[in-house]
Amino acid sequence: MLAIVLAVTLLSACTAIPAERSDMTLSKRAAAESDVDAIFDRYRAVRNTAIGLLDPKPLSTVESGPVLAIDSGSFEVAQRLSTTQDEESQQLVITDVETPSFSKYPLWFMATAYDAAAKVNRVQIFQRDSAVDPWLLVAAPQTVVSTQLPELRKDGDGSALAVDPSSTAGMAMSPQEAAEAYAQALGSTSPSEQVEQDDFIRQMRDAFDANSELEGVSVTQDWAAEEVEHALRTDDGGALVFVTLLRLDTYTVEPGSTVSWPAGSPQEAFLAEGISSTGKLRYYHQVLLYLPGGEKRPRALGQYGGVVGADAD
Repeated sequence: MLAIVLAVTLLSACTAIPAERSDMTLSKRAAAESDVDAIFDRYRAVRNTAIGLLDPKPLSTVESGPVLAIDSGSFEVAQRLSTTQDEESQQLVITDVETPSFSKYPLWFMATAYDAAAKVNRVQIFQRDSAVDPWLLVAAPQTVVSTQLPELRKDGDGSALAVDPSSTAGMAMSPQEAAEAYAQALGSTSPSEQVEQDDFIRQMRDAFDANSELEGVSVTQDWAAEEVEHALRTDDGGALVFVTLLRLDTYTVEPGSTVSWPAGSPQEAFLAEGISSTGKLRYYHQVLLYLPGGEKRPRALGQYGGVVGADAD
């Protein structure tokens, strides 16, 4: 039987206008900067408990949505490979907090924290759905330290300005359209005319092309953008957009062949026996997308993602 080892793109979880008002008066600021330390302390404590137990269940009290799925997937990989995860560093340094104002729940804010151990900046969104709900981490893309985020526009009280995901004011497209165009660019074999051909797109395409060239294996890759919920107005009239992408890799293998992945990789952890017929790997990628003002094209500033599920026949 022919054994085929697939390529793996090793990502370190990164690649690394006018003010708008709704028809309701903005009145409630998401969170005071003095509250953020307490929110981070709680998050760190719960995550370290989960790491100590090698069990992702406690994370559901401090995380939600795709970021919870990504982190739960990483715990499953650690369990299957009998490895450990690094505890949340006590040296995590919060370098910036941006707190929009809202007229109603949900409330959310952006906090940037420097992770000295991983040498990345975490650009995170914490959200609270009601006054009695806890703050949960819902987005966590990461950027390399050299990446500069665009300046954000503030109102008279110093609050960052949230952008409606469907708004095209001052931009070539809306944040939602940018997310969908980015997903389309990732799934295309030719450069997009709507988004920049950035490092993340190139890395994804290079890995896909390498796997597509293997004899006896047919590979397809589908990308879809989820609904955008968090976007902030940049000083140039554009938007800093938090995009969640679902990626589905499908493999069809000719009889007599088996595909596998390098030992210790997340893919190998989920599909230890490899694929000898058909198989699927599902990923979430949370991308920090910069949509400049004017007619300029959006580009990724960072990402955080991983395998969240798999099955094989």
